[in-house]
Parts: sequence; C-alpha cells; structure tokens
Amino acid sequence: MSDTTLDHGDIGALRQSFGGSVLLEEDAGYEDARGVFNSMIEKRPAIIAQCGAVSDVKAALAFARDAGLEVAVRSGGHSVAGAGLTDGGLVIDMRPMSAVSIDPEARTATVGGGTNWGQLDGAAGEHGLMTPGGRVSTTGVAGLTLGGGSCWLERKYGFACDNLLSVRLVTADGEEVTASEDENPELFWALHGGGGNFGVATELTFRLYALPEATLALLAFDPEAGPEVARTYRDMVDDGAPDELGGGLAYITGPPEPFVPEDLQGKLLFGVLGIYAGGEAEARAALAPIAEHGPKGEMFATMPYPAVNGALDDPPG
Repeated sequence: MSDTTLDHGDIGALRQSFGGSVLLEEDAGYEDARGVFNSMIEKRPAIIAQCGAVSDVKAALAFARDAGLEVAVRSGGHSVAGAGLTDGGLVIDMRPMSAVSIDPEARTATVGGGTNWGQLDGAAGEHGLMTPGGRVSTTGVAGLTLGGGSCWLERKYGFACDNLLSVRLVTADGEEVTASEDENPELFWALHGGGGNFGVATELTFRLYALPEATLALLAFDPEAGPEVARTYRDMVDDGAPDELGGGLAYITGPPEPFVPEDLQGKLLFGVLGIYAGGEAEARAALAPIAEHGPKGEMFATMPYPAVNGALDDPPG
C-alpha cells in the first residue's frame, strides 16, 4: 500500500504524453478496469495505466518510479493471488497491446503482452496451428508463460515456456531489451518460469504445431468410485498412456447436461476430463482403462483446438 500523495499536475503531464488511457478512482471505467478473475481480490490502485504501446509502458514505469508507487503488471488478470493489482500503486494494464501475428510457414506466433490465450488460439487455429497454453481461454499469455505455463496438452507439447522463442520486455529502469537463446540468454532462461520479476513483457514469440482438431472427453462417476478411478488414471499415465492424452480429475457438482444422469445433476460426482490431441477413436482407446470402471455418463466431442481450450471457461468473478 502506497502512502504517496499524487500530484495531479504530474498526472496531467502523463496523460498528455500517453497513447493509451490513464484512469484514476474517480474516472469512468476505473471499476471495470480493476476487476480481476478472482472476485475475492479487492485492491484499489491509485492509477491504472492502460498501455497502447511500448512508449506507454516506459512512461508509466517512469511515473511510478518518480512518484514512489508500487507497480503491478496486468495481462489476463487470472492471478489467484491478485498479482495484477496493487493497493494505492500503479497498474500497468497491458490488455490494449493484444495484437497477434501468425507466420504459418515458419510456424511462429508473435503476440502483444496483453494477449489472452483465446486470442492466440483463434488466430493460430485459422491455420490449423496451436501452441500449448492454459486451461481457460481468458488467461493472459504473458503471465502464464512467465510462470511456466502448464496446459492440457503439456505431455505432448511441453509447457508454454518450453515453446517460447523470444521476449521483448521493458526493464524497471525503462530499457527495452530482447531475450532469446542468442540474445541475453541468461535472462531468457529466467523468463522460463521465473515469474514477472524481470520486466514488463511487451511481445512474446512462440513455436507453433499443427493440430487442426482435438477431442474433449468427460466421464461422470458416482463419488464413491473416485479413489479407484483415480488410481487407475495414475497407473494408466505411468504405464505409457499416449503423450497426446492430457486431462484431470475433479469432484464437482453435476451440471444439468444431457450426458450427466439426472440422479447426479446437482449432486456430488467424480469427473474425469480427457483432452486428446487427435480424433475421438484415439481418445476412446487412450481412456479405455477408465471406461472399464463403467461411468454413469460420458461425452466425447471432436472440435477445433481453440474450442477445446476454451470449453471450460467460466466468467470472471
């Protein structure tokens, strides 16, 4: 929490040189701008700087440094702990910087620091390509990748950071640098899971893979079957399940979906989620050991990869 009193003359000067928007608590749009995915996080920044260009990032950092303000960097806003907000400080909101450029021949994607996975998935998917990242499409690409980047298909394609080719970032002193295997390699290594401590990522480039479609599978069991099914899932993966298979296990409240039996709707059930990099027949074969337990309901659907990676989206809050 910053105790710094803001000089509105200085804020006016910042606004004049700023390409994006500078929001204070009294401004329209402030409340929406400070909202994050986890509604339990209640922080009130003194300033939200919605950056439209690298020059805005530099200006916001310089203002925060001169004013003695704590800085938080926000991309998708999915940090469970609310790392994209600060009480009384300055938020560098990267969401306006969300351009995506796909090179289908080189199989690379270059995205702005405010891009979310749905935007990247959609653009790459137009070419039948993907890069692995996230489990919810509204998650920010930069924040997830800089934290490592676990994802549904990590067994096949690795974490998001494993497919990171380069990062452009602005350091705390306002210097713009590039990190890759050939340029600033130690910084590049640190950005593979080291978090958002090394600068503000303004552009990231990723390796892409051909994956025009994937299969989503959901299997519902009585809750009592959970421990036995979980052990089978563990042994199945340990004993050489195809790398194309990802997924997870969860106790959930049965949704009112056609594949969920009425006696489990609104009740506790044990669910197995499978995400397969391929078609339904291959997915069913990979999940055969789970199916032997006799699920009370099941659903298999093959669809474009972007749809799979956003199939379990929840609204913010």
